[in-house]
Amino acid sequence: MLHYIYEVTFNLFIPVTAITLFFALCKTLLGKRGFYIQLSGTLAGLAAAAYRAVRHAFMSTFDVEINLYTFYIGFAAMALMLVTLALFCRRRAPVWGKTAVSALSAVVSADLLFYKAWKVIWAPAEFETAGEGIISAGFMLRLAGWALALILFTVYVRFLYRCLVRLETDGALWLNADSEPAFNGTHLLLGVTSGLTLVTLMLNYGGQILRAWRQKSSLRVIDPETGRRVQRVLYKFRPGWFTVPEAGSSYDKWEQSFAMNVGNNTKQFMLLISIVILIPLTVLFVKSLKKRGKFSNPAQHRRLRANRRHNRRQVAVVAVCLAIAAFNLTTVFALDNRKEAEPEPESYMISEDGSEVLIPIEQVNDYNLHTFSIKTKNNVEVRWLVVRKPGSGAYGVGLNACDVCGPAGYIQRGDTVVCVKCDVVMNTNTIGLPGGCNPVPLSFRVDEGNIIIQMDDLNAAESRFKNR
Repeated sequence: MLHYIYEVTFNLFIPVTAITLFFALCKTLLGKRGFYIQLSGTLAGLAAAAYRAVRHAFMSTFDVEINLYTFYIGFAAMALMLVTLALFCRRRAPVWGKTAVSALSAVVSADLLFYKAWKVIWAPAEFETAGEGIISAGFMLRLAGWALALILFTVYVRFLYRCLVRLETDGALWLNADSEPAFNGTHLLLGVTSGLTLVTLMLNYGGQILRAWRQKSSLRVIDPETGRRVQRVLYKFRPGWFTVPEAGSSYDKWEQSFAMNVGNNTKQFMLLISIVILIPLTVLFVKSLKKRGKFSNPAQHRRLRANRRHNRRQVAVVAVCLAIAAFNLTTVFALDNRKEAEPEPESYMISEDGSEVLIPIEQVNDYNLHTFSIKTKNNVEVRWLVVRKPGSGAYGVGLNACDVCGPAGYIQRGDTVVCVKCDVVMNTNTIGLPGGCNPVPLSFRVDEGNIIIQMDDLNAAESRFKNR
């Protein structure tokens, strides 16, 4: 549950905040036309994200390459939008200029959703990874965490948009001390806020692009034609026309530092976006404290006071949503990633010729999780587990690793076996069977009161534990 509360918050906070800001900007610039232009970009982004999620559910997509071209498009659109904002974000700007701002904001919104929202759409595919079924408590808890985070963002978007639009529609906010019309700074305020948001996003995208350019490693992916795992090389995606820095040079060190610090620290950009969006909210709140506006009777006076009170309450709701989002990104993250003590590896016997590992059945007959480990010739610790299945004399034997979460391992929590990384509760009867987050099956036989595992099978699993 906690895992999905955090994941949804982490993936949606920046896109949702930026897109809501762009909706308000387009609405104040072009009215309904601007709103619908922005809406078209948002719907297109959601459709593209849904397609990417469905594709990912059926085959392992090569995200580094897909994201890189997403960054290219997004970075260019953000740069152009920044220019058009500077030129046309004013009340008397030509309609075509305001339309250009709205169109570019729609492109940026679609790009942000394609980059991040697909992970939220795809998340339900992970809910039933342990084969528990959709009626199980584990499935329902994961679904609840995912849904609660989406409800939070629904409330956040609704009230944030209202607050930003109120800067334009509440004329009393822009009256002077004598309740006479003064300069209406809505366009300037939303333009500056959008500009700062775009600069923040461009910094993040720039770091991501540099990180992708510098990346050169190998990745195990699913070949869509054969369905088998293969090694695929990630080449440097740096364009030929872009100078490759000399290894060890000052520019090379700066580029590496920028790529890693900017490209890997998404939370610092969340903080920057939060600070930026607080600018118009603070203006709305402060201006709503002032008693301005003309009235000719007590009823009009009460209405002015009610409007100011309504503005302040809406700002308060947004502030609470921001506080909850911050809580999800810090405390919930810490709780979700808390380290629980893994069971200590137990002793076992080795056959005289060293070809087999023997574990006495009496040692693993209590229905608890038992873990074991051995060092290979290459000094790699290979780990495996044994558990007696409830209600039978069968045993589940597998590596202390899985195809989904790698060598993260498993722990016992009460009477259940749980994946350390994703917190999925295993169906103990399925341990020893392939699929989902189950431990990778390990061949064994039972003979003369011992569970016997071939040493060759353990050595063959060495590659799974090299990077643990």
